Amino acid sequence: MLGLQHAHQLLLRVDPGRARKGKAVGLRAGALLSLIAAGLSVTEIVALQATAITMNECQVQLAIHRRGITWAATLPADLGARLLAWLTESRLWAEPKPLFRGPRGSLTPAAVYQYLKRYRTRPTKPARRKKKASRRRPTPARKPNTPSEVAHEQT
Repeated sequence: MLGLQHAHQLLLRVDPGRARKGKAVGLRAGALLSLIAAGLSVTEIVALQATAITMNECQVQLAIHRRGITWAATLPADLGARLLAWLTESRLWAEPKPLFRGPRGSLTPAAVYQYLKRYRTRPTKPARRKKKASRRRPTPARKPNTPSEVAHEQT
C-alpha cells in the first residue's frame, strides 16, 4: 500500500492550519498519516477508538487489536505529537468514539485511501491564488461647478 518512508514524506505536505467548514482537516490528515507512518494498517486505523490512546512517561501509546490480540505500540515523538494535536482539537480524550469520523459515521477504509490519494497528488507547496490587478480606468479631473469652487481654484 504505502511505505513508511513515503508516509513520512507525505507528512511534510500536510498543512496543520488548514480548515474546512470550521474543522481542522489539516490536523486530522496529519494524525491519519502519522498512524500510517507508524506502521498501522488501514483497518487498524479505522477501528481505532480514542480510548485506545494513552500517555505513559511522556510517550504516546496505542492499544491495537491485531489478529485477535491486543498489542501496545509506542509512537515516536514527532508522530505522537500530531496524534495528540488531533485528539486535543477534536476533544476526543478518553471518549469511547472512533478516532476518525466521516460525515456519515466512522471513517471507512475507502475514505482513508482517498486521503492518501489526495496527499500523493498534492504539490509540495500549496498553490496560492494571485490577486487580480484592478482594471479600473482613472477618473478624469473634475471641473469646478460652483462659483466658490471656481474662486478657490483661481487662488
